[in-house]
Amino acid sequence: MPLKIYNSLTKQKEEFKPLVPGEVKMYVCGPTVYDEPHIGHLRSAYVFEVIRNYLKYSGYKVKFVRNVTDVDDKIIEKARENKGCNLVEEVKKVSDKYYQRYKEDLSELGIAAPDVEPKATEHISEMKELIVNLIKKDAAYSSEGDIYFKVGRLPNQDYGQLSHQNMDAIFHSVRIDPSEKKQSLLDFALWKKAKEGEPSWPSPWGEGRPGWHIECSAMSMKYLGETFDIHGGGRDLIFPHHENEIAQSEGVTGKKPFASYWIHHGLITINNQKMSKSLGNYITLKSILEKSPYWGIEELKVLFVGTHYSAPLDYSDSHFGLAKSVRDKFCQFYQDMARYSYPMLPSNDSKIKAYVLEFEKAMSDDFNTPGAIAVMHEMIDYARRQQIESIKEATSLQVGIEILKLSSIFSLKFGAKIEIGDDGKVKNVSIQQMPVKKTQSIGSGALIITQEEAEIRGLIKTREEAKKKKDYKTADSIRNQLNQKGIMLKDFPDGTTEWRAI
Repeated sequence: MPLKIYNSLTKQKEEFKPLVPGEVKMYVCGPTVYDEPHIGHLRSAYVFEVIRNYLKYSGYKVKFVRNVTDVDDKIIEKARENKGCNLVEEVKKVSDKYYQRYKEDLSELGIAAPDVEPKATEHISEMKELIVNLIKKDAAYSSEGDIYFKVGRLPNQDYGQLSHQNMDAIFHSVRIDPSEKKQSLLDFALWKKAKEGEPSWPSPWGEGRPGWHIECSAMSMKYLGETFDIHGGGRDLIFPHHENEIAQSEGVTGKKPFASYWIHHGLITINNQKMSKSLGNYITLKSILEKSPYWGIEELKVLFVGTHYSAPLDYSDSHFGLAKSVRDKFCQFYQDMARYSYPMLPSNDSKIKAYVLEFEKAMSDDFNTPGAIAVMHEMIDYARRQQIESIKEATSLQVGIEILKLSSIFSLKFGAKIEIGDDGKVKNVSIQQMPVKKTQSIGSGALIITQEEAEIRGLIKTREEAKKKKDYKTADSIRNQLNQKGIMLKDFPDGTTEWRAI
């Protein structure tokens, strides 16, 4: 089935057709390393890890480039706060420190490194070359040591094409900086004249450093060419960063399309508020892991895939608790498999093959991860509905194998590893025991759970007791009550009940 991607440039889903059949070139804007990475940075990296993984699953050869901005106003300001003797050295210390923290967090999440991870400071010559070419084409000009790009004054320039704004609207929204010496308020800096003590490099226009936007054009074009398949980043980068990338890149190449598909992910809020240090809701991976010994890496990834990449994602204890319950269901499925006898031949069930196709259909529809996860839930439900034990074991084994294959796209693990021999028989099934923690609020030996989850489990227990007494009116009332909370119940023939967020 064809892969369709929502293209921010055209504002519609389009069938994905790479420039070279079977190959994908993808560039994503990486971090500006001036502070601790937060879950917004992690979501961005994870979104494009899932996209890369699914492209590879679909048979594409992927070249993935994600840059690092290691010289920038914010990094310099952070270095000044350290009050070191040498600002240039302090800037490098700051960028090295937070780049390392970023890599450590991504490693914790199981996110593989990109194929190329260029640093801005290592590509100054490429940036200067682009700027020279823009000046030659009369697309840029010098002003007292600064170099600016001419916005809206080039033949056939379609500035605003990505953000879908007209020039008048952009003009009235631009921030005025009295220190800039521009011909027009819309012009943006390609090169900044050196200030005393700041990092700088020699150039035809004097000592200075690059502007932010030119960095990504230079690095993406070096490693992927003048036109490549996918450019990604957060919605907050659409304007002005990505808009300016298009303008300067196509200004150099003569209107040659910069990127074919633009993918932008939604941003993160905390309890329905914008994440901000001033509000005290700046969430890092470290703070999540310190908050609870049970909530962790896998639950965060389930939280991420539970919302479509393009939508905003609200982080809260309640939502994290629901993500934990989703992961618990998959882990419990593999725990239950531990009692089966092995080795045995997996089932060759056409129904399970149909589920895999439904999973692929969801992912091929603009990487619909919530829909794909829902299919994986259905696969487990299907296995548990089997009433003949031998069929149930074989079906569960095939479902378990397929889910592990599919969940690897999300870099998820459910505490299980299944090894299949060349003869198709199971060689080994290893199950990691689910952690058990003590908590005074729930009771000795119970898993740590949120208050909301404790209430849900309490209602389910009350419902089970009502069903035993054949008080179906109460049981139905509780089911309806849970449905109104966004909780779906699933009853199985063996008398067990599972629940998950709708």
